[in-house]
Amino acid sequence: FDTDPVSRNPQAGDIRDTPFPTVDVIVVLDVLHYLDHAAQEEVLARAAAALAPGGRLLLRVADRDAGLRFALTWFGDRFGTLLRGELWPRHHHRRLADWRAALSALGFDCEARPMSAGTPFANVLLVAKRREG
Repeated sequence: FDTDPVSRNPQAGDIRDTPFPTVDVIVVLDVLHYLDHAAQEEVLARAAAALAPGGRLLLRVADRDAGLRFALTWFGDRFGTLLRGELWPRHHHRRLADWRAALSALGFDCEARPMSAGTPFANVLLVAKRREG
């Protein structure tokens, strides 16, 4: 039996404007590169505002500096969006250092963990912890 009111009230929405409730953890996987950099910054700022000190933001992103692995990731993303009907989708990837700098500016300490074991891709899990005080 689940007594968590959030799980009993599922909500769907667009990450660009759906409010984040106050939570301990926010997970964003394979989404931000579909948004331009300004929209990415807005999502990250709203996530930071929703997390208490010590809260965590988990992001899976592709590292634009990962050479051939990134090229394969980029191609896979392009192919997937073409299959969904977008003729020339725009993706907005960042270097891992740029993701970390953006998170640091919002009050996060960030750890990067590889997420591509056994694949040719450049996926990284960013575990960002909201700084205390």
